[in-house]
Amino acid sequence: MASRIEGNVHVTGGLSAGSMTLPAGSVDNAKVSSGADIDASKLEHQHQITMAQENGAAAAAETRVVHVVYGTAGSLIAVQAGCETACVGDSTIDVDVHKNGSSILTAAIELSSSEDDYELVDGVIDSATLAADDVIEVVITVTAGTGTLGEGVFCNLVIREDAA
Repeated sequence: MASRIEGNVHVTGGLSAGSMTLPAGSVDNAKVSSGADIDASKLEHQHQITMAQENGAAAAAETRVVHVVYGTAGSLIAVQAGCETACVGDSTIDVDVHKNGSSILTAAIELSSSEDDYELVDGVIDSATLAADDVIEVVITVTAGTGTLGEGVFCNLVIREDAA
């Protein structure tokens, strides 16, 4: 036989139940203890991935796989690129991000003599949606021109994935 209590109830001691159904949205971040030890399979994961070429060596054309999506779905949140030593003159370095072989930025990030050493340049994301097994690559293209290519090119990506 079920009992029903109408109105608010305040319990000053512990409360235990064989089972409990909580209303949707009633448990938020503030209500989860920092020591809750929640299984990773129940969480959204944020990955900050940095791909970098060697400092002290001129930038080189390269395509490198940097991440494979494991979760059921995800999003590319941010992309930034820069050089430890900036380009000189008309030399440029393009940094692009590909998903399964196709660019997901509106245009590659161009690094030129307009940037300072270590200056971060934001990429503009065209297609942020990710799915399980998507392969993410950083693609670097260089144009030496009559100047000097930058050194120590790096690219930072922030990816959020839902649990598998």
